[in-house]
Amino acid sequence: MISTDFGPNEKGRDALLAFSLLFQPWRWRRGKELYNLKRRLKSKFFSLDTHISLFLTGRGALYQYLRSLNLAQDDEVLVQAFTCEAVVLPILDLGFTPVYVDITEQDYSIDVTDLKKKCSPKCKVLILQHTFGITPNDRLKILQFATQQKLHVIEDVAHGFDQDVFKNKRFTGAVLMSFGRSKLFSSVFGGAIATRAERVGKIMKEAERQLPNPSTWFLLQLIFYKILVVVIYGLYHIAIGKMLHFLFKQCNLIVPEVTPREKRGKFDTLMLKTYPNVAAIFMLEQLDRFNDVYQRRKAISTIYYYGLEPKQFSTYQYALNRFPYITKHRDEIQAFARKYNIYLGNWYTQVVAPKELDLMDVGYKSGSCPKAEKLSTCTLNLPTHISVTESEGILQIVNKARQLTL
Repeated sequence: MISTDFGPNEKGRDALLAFSLLFQPWRWRRGKELYNLKRRLKSKFFSLDTHISLFLTGRGALYQYLRSLNLAQDDEVLVQAFTCEAVVLPILDLGFTPVYVDITEQDYSIDVTDLKKKCSPKCKVLILQHTFGITPNDRLKILQFATQQKLHVIEDVAHGFDQDVFKNKRFTGAVLMSFGRSKLFSSVFGGAIATRAERVGKIMKEAERQLPNPSTWFLLQLIFYKILVVVIYGLYHIAIGKMLHFLFKQCNLIVPEVTPREKRGKFDTLMLKTYPNVAAIFMLEQLDRFNDVYQRRKAISTIYYYGLEPKQFSTYQYALNRFPYITKHRDEIQAFARKYNIYLGNWYTQVVAPKELDLMDVGYKSGSCPKAEKLSTCTLNLPTHISVTESEGILQIVNKARQLTL
């Protein structure tokens, strides 16, 4: 099986590490790995004077950062359409109003013209999303505009990012990271805020300290995930793999990424927890092989770029978390690929995902971001965590399916 969504980061060594941790419960909540992870993130992606705070989820990290800004009720937060509930629900829960900005087809990020049109005096925060790990083409223009308008900037790099974009640079505002299971590197759950602002850094550190740890059952679910995914992958080519996947979910051994409450458009405070040490252990293992993973994803993105027709936009210079392919035959290609045990992705099927979410609950007005609405119906995601041989096979399948639908 090849899947864009299911456990793209997990290897046998992750499962072995998780299995060993089952018998070391004293390391689950607190330990030196939390400090080591912060130090590693600083040295690899930022500068040593950066403040990094870790939380159980990226949405929890965003919630804490927004709360630290002391905004007034009904202040507005500029956020792009073509995003997910993890970005929008913390805004709503804190009493702020999301203002949706349209995107461009070239980078799936904020359209500068639409940003300038929708920015009002009530707007206090701008969330700049690096969708799929693509650095926004107009990033510097957007940041300059934000400075002129005195907006707090949060660069959302949850999908991934160019590893040199913040390295030793004096960025303003904050950088939001996610270590979720489908991201560039993963501890199953996890998120971080990086900032260079001394005052906000202290507030975030205190919030991190005061939050409770997840329950013992939740920590066991994190550990089980690392083991079960590898087992399911290994057996998915036969029926038993699918049966085990179904059984594990029914037994609540695989904790869902999005809770039922979140699918109903409500922020789930169960996700407001601190980052456990066992997750830091998992992350350090992933960072040990980050350079190899980064270069492989970059190489696979290049193969897709040159192998797909028609050419759409230049993405091959990035190590993409997923490769976006625009096609009006998305559903047909996905169905065709499933015949070969390949499960392609569809970030996103509506302007604020997941599809179960009622857009009225998150304050989105139909027609306000037409390009994002269009792209949410025709963007197919191709996996980038795979081998060259596997990517070439996927290219053949996608191009064959495309020819059959023409």
